[in-house]
Amino acid sequence: MVWEYLRSEEFKAAVDRAQGVCAVPIGCLEKHGPHAPLGTDTIQAERITRLAAEKEPVVVFPTMYFGEKCGAGEFPGTVIFSLETRWHIFRETCAEIFRNGFRKILFVNGHGGNLSMLDFFIRGMLKELPEVLVFSCDAFGGGGTRARLEELIGNRERYGYLTDGDRAILQDFIRQEKRDGHAGFGETAHILHLMPETLRLDGLRDESGDSTHRFDDFARQGIQSSLAWMANYPNSYQGSNDYVLNERIARAVTEHAVYAVAERFRFLKEERISDTYHAEWLKKQ
Repeated sequence: MVWEYLRSEEFKAAVDRAQGVCAVPIGCLEKHGPHAPLGTDTIQAERITRLAAEKEPVVVFPTMYFGEKCGAGEFPGTVIFSLETRWHIFRETCAEIFRNGFRKILFVNGHGGNLSMLDFFIRGMLKELPEVLVFSCDAFGGGGTRARLEELIGNRERYGYLTDGDRAILQDFIRQEKRDGHAGFGETAHILHLMPETLRLDGLRDESGDSTHRFDDFARQGIQSSLAWMANYPNSYQGSNDYVLNERIARAVTEHAVYAVAERFRFLKEERISDTYHAEWLKKQ
């Protein structure tokens, strides 16, 4: 159920069918290597969330592209919003979702750079809007690339359209310990399945996705730096670029994410732990 597609007279029934859960896809606008579109994170967050909501009904809010991209303005097409703007947009969005009858709000995130921002925001809502329950998850299915590929290889019932050759390609990716990251195998697979007309696979190897390792000493010291990712990956591209990808594999990678996000919707609709503790916590404030 897509919020902006509903008529006003349908809305209360949609909230009831969603059991009070609203999903908010969020990404950003930034360079994704030489081959994928600027809106990769936003596209995958939106499409995967909507497909998951078809399997496990929730109401899907209009997609947000107000992601965290401070410091990456050298790439054409990147859009950077101030900290204050992002905070106010998220806060007002949650307040309006709550006012419209939802009791749980789940940000479905398609951009790694949003992780810390969303964690900070969710905790901040305990003070700003204590009556609202806000959560976040990623749009990819969790567990890391290896675990996802092993699931695709092993689950022949769900992914029966994969050929033995496809499974050999995935097994080779695991065996060679190929890397996946920003604009890498997983995100490229999502775009190939969801919006192939925006992808230029023939440009996949035009730039390197290897790290320069310039800030590795900071990581070894356990020191976070705002410069590290950009310095280590100056092409805004992270991961091996010599993998093989076809439409069947892209479909399976994307469907795995859809099933995982749908399961998170189901969990939030059924669980009562957060509701119970939230009521207890509010009494103590």
